[in-house]
Amino acid sequence: MKISKPILLVILCCIIWGTTFTVVKKTSTQLNPFLLSTLRNLIASIILLSYLIGTKKTKLLKNRNGIINGSIIGLILAIIYIGQTIGIKYTTANNSAFITSITVVIVPIILIIFRKAILNSKQIISIIIVTIGLYTLTIKDGFGSLNIGDIITFGASFICATHLILSGYYVNKTEFLSLIFYQFFTAFIFSFLGYFIFKSTNESFIQLYSGDVLFKVLYLGVLGTFFCFFVTVWSQKYIGSIFLALIFSMEPIFASITNFVILNERFDSRGLLGAVVIFAGIIFYALSKSKNKDKTSII
Repeated sequence: MKISKPILLVILCCIIWGTTFTVVKKTSTQLNPFLLSTLRNLIASIILLSYLIGTKKTKLLKNRNGIINGSIIGLILAIIYIGQTIGIKYTTANNSAFITSITVVIVPIILIIFRKAILNSKQIISIIIVTIGLYTLTIKDGFGSLNIGDIITFGASFICATHLILSGYYVNKTEFLSLIFYQFFTAFIFSFLGYFIFKSTNESFIQLYSGDVLFKVLYLGVLGTFFCFFVTVWSQKYIGSIFLALIFSMEPIFASITNFVILNERFDSRGLLGAVVIFAGIIFYALSKSKNKDKTSII
């Protein structure tokens, strides 16, 4: 069976995003989280702006809805990047990957709260399964043993789910390139401001030139931010939501492989059980979704 180009690109995106947990984990000890978010979004902004200038589409930058809606989701994106980077600094890259992966299941919970959406019984079961897996993965000896990094990452997952919902809503009401550019640009601005407000006195941009930090930042900016964001949005024109969710549910698996090879991270028996349960819950959720395409519920 021939695999279509959109499917291949989404799988590539899934692999790239899986590897970013390893890269962010290593970079989190070298760069301020605000600075890392600043640079990731600056790189993405420059690439997209260069494209708009090269194709003489700069008039799109004057799109009012793009400015407003892009700024809203851009602020949220900055919070997500900063939160995930801070979180992964205090937990393992494996935990971060599996906790982040539950975003797709958190989406309907938020929709129920704000839009009174109704879940079917299978979706409720999947949320219960994921909750059990999350408890098993993160809580080893009672709630007092809960890792602060896991808590921050879990909070970032809720914010990420909000970002998905708003992005899915805005993308149908806003010029696409304008929306994406102002998302990246606003995330860059807020991250940059946060860096100068919260950075310590001994921090400077000279950190970028130590070791392989610059390469990691370029990898996260060009591939992890710009390329993957474009592919996932574009692919929704060709791939059904269920299949897309199934593909992206594999992201923490790719993350675990990369974490093992590069960071030598291993799950203990309880952590492995929790990861497997979370993965099973996400797969069950994806299979139980309606066949109607829903852009707000897919990463």
